[in-house]
Amino acid sequence: MKVFFTAPYSGSEVFGEYYKAIYNYVESLGYHQVDNEAVMINYEEYVKKMSESREAQSTHFKKKIDSIQSADICVVEVSTHSLGTGFVIQRALAIGKPTIALYYKDNTPFFINGIQDEKLIVKSYDDNNYKKVIREALNLAREKRDKRFNFFLSPKLLNYVEDTSRDMGVTKSKLLRDMIVSHMRENKIEDIDEF
Repeated sequence: MKVFFTAPYSGSEVFGEYYKAIYNYVESLGYHQVDNEAVMINYEEYVKKMSESREAQSTHFKKKIDSIQSADICVVEVSTHSLGTGFVIQRALAIGKPTIALYYKDNTPFFINGIQDEKLIVKSYDDNNYKKVIREALNLAREKRDKRFNFFLSPKLLNYVEDTSRDMGVTKSKLLRDMIVSHMRENKIEDIDEF
């Protein structure tokens, strides 16, 4: 199973040792990492690399988007506030990727905690429990992975789904999932919070 791990480069001086511990522990559990940049370069190296050219910035952006798309699960260390990291989380959730946001002790990511998405898992960790927290979060994320389900729609239904998802700014899959959950709520199906 593939994991995309990332973290704000600006936090590497304070939290870099935790970035590496998380990355290495995830790998030790048998997951394949699709990108190692967050543990390989620090903030100064990142700024230098991004200052080279617009092409370098564009290549970096494309690499991160490709990493999100190729991963089964995204893991983000969020102890340092970062708009870029927030964008990565939003993008991962928008395409239905289970996403784990980890933060050290009391460095609570208030904005990220406000996200209401069943695929987002936000967990605090410390020096003593990080392995247990990561293991449990990955197990939960594995359960939240989408299962592929193909079916045919008439052109009229497909047009409706495409138009509505575009108007709402969500994927077609999310629109259909939300419709099913809404139907389940209307019919008082138990354990709806699991969806």
